[in-house]
Amino acid sequence: MAERMSDTRWKALFETEPDALLVVAGDGALREVNPAGLLLFEAERPAEVVGRTLSEFLTPSHREGFRSYVKRVRGGHKGSLEVEMAGLKGGARTVMVWAVPLDKKPGSGAFLLVLARDVTEQRELEADLRESRKMAAVGQLAASFAHDFNNLLNGLMGSLWLVATKLGADHPAAPLVATAGQAGRKAAEIVRQLLAIGRKSKGELYPVALQTIAEEVVRRLRRTLDPRIEVVLEADPDLGTVQSHPGLIRTILLNLCTNARDAMPQGGRLTVELRNVKREDIGECVRLTVSDTGVGMDAELSRRIFEPFFTTKEERRGVGLGLTVVQSLVNRLAGTITIESEPGRGSRFVIDVPRMVAKDAPVELSPAEPPAQAVPSGTGQAILVVDDEEILRVVARAALEQAGFAVLEAEDSASALEVFQRERERIAVVLLDVNMPGRTGDEFFQDLRGLDPNVSVIFCSGSISEKKGALLIRAGAKAFLHKPYSARQLTEAVRQVLQPQPER
Repeated sequence: MAERMSDTRWKALFETEPDALLVVAGDGALREVNPAGLLLFEAERPAEVVGRTLSEFLTPSHREGFRSYVKRVRGGHKGSLEVEMAGLKGGARTVMVWAVPLDKKPGSGAFLLVLARDVTEQRELEADLRESRKMAAVGQLAASFAHDFNNLLNGLMGSLWLVATKLGADHPAAPLVATAGQAGRKAAEIVRQLLAIGRKSKGELYPVALQTIAEEVVRRLRRTLDPRIEVVLEADPDLGTVQSHPGLIRTILLNLCTNARDAMPQGGRLTVELRNVKREDIGECVRLTVSDTGVGMDAELSRRIFEPFFTTKEERRGVGLGLTVVQSLVNRLAGTITIESEPGRGSRFVIDVPRMVAKDAPVELSPAEPPAQAVPSGTGQAILVVDDEEILRVVARAALEQAGFAVLEAEDSASALEVFQRERERIAVVLLDVNMPGRTGDEFFQDLRGLDPNVSVIFCSGSISEKKGALLIRAGAKAFLHKPYSARQLTEAVRQVLQPQPER
């Protein structure tokens, strides 16, 4: 062995090889380790690892597979094996190994030369790419069916509202109608979550104080959770602000806290922590931690917990989107999210979001309400409802007529143009669907403005974001309703548009 290592060329190759080179004895003990190998083992000197078996550094679940691989190599097998290992300081790595016998006659006692290549970053990049493709597929799926599905929900929920108004609160069937309406709202929330996953734009972000939002969420949880669950909020003084939107932070918190609640069916402690931290990779951060004392998860479940539609809950208690939405929103904020969990010892979700450097005043969670003004009821003004779904026109007509408005209908832009030209003097507001066959809603809007630059249009859609809705308003629309909208939201939007504007 000493003669082999004294060869000058072999020695130079051994010392300069960028991958770890290991000489392993017949009993599995390490005999020689090159400089790259010392880095892999997180060792400073060969004496720290020489004499120890290579299997000691492998994770328990990979040791038997490695022993079987070595046995095959000693029998003449040529190939590689991917294993998980940890260095002396506990650093976990994914390593691809190739082994060949150093002796001419293979056997159980032959020395092996093992080349070990660290592929941790490569595997992480591959996992990120798979996740990115998966998220993109979910987003495309959501966008493709959101319009039609929200139209159906809008018709369903609007019809339930009409039934409820006919029955009255004292009717025996009223609770059933209310329950059906609640189910419809939950379905609408699932669609919104799917759309949130597929959106990569950060939207309009501004300084936000997390503590104000966390306090509001915790107050809500204390009112609504099982009293056996203790809810605790801990926050650093002078907590930093982050670039976000109150709605994003609230969604993140509520989803994590709902997950924690479901993990503690017998009660426990739910803790929300807000800390100022500094990380080497992203600098000053605000850390949001949500932990519970629930059932916990093993490593396999923890790895899969952010996958779309993956859930550990009973079939009726979740669809596996909450944590996927959380991860998507955290990514939009340029933050990171990690999970620490063990079976029987609860779970801990840690989110780090870059802290704002500039000391901008944080926005208030609930902006001051404008002075109360009298909102006029309908007095027979004509509303033109343009939507290709008949059930939505029926529901809108019923809601608007009950509120005191007259209603005209059109199923597409061509027929709507005819109605508008004929009844132009009567029409006070146009309720216009964004996605229609033929000319789209925003294209038809430009046609209407060509006929009447002051036309009042309320756009509605179930497949575009609130940000795009805001862009329509900037382009001249008076309001935007996200489907499914309630009868009250519709009538209030119309009334607000018709409300006299204060003189400037």
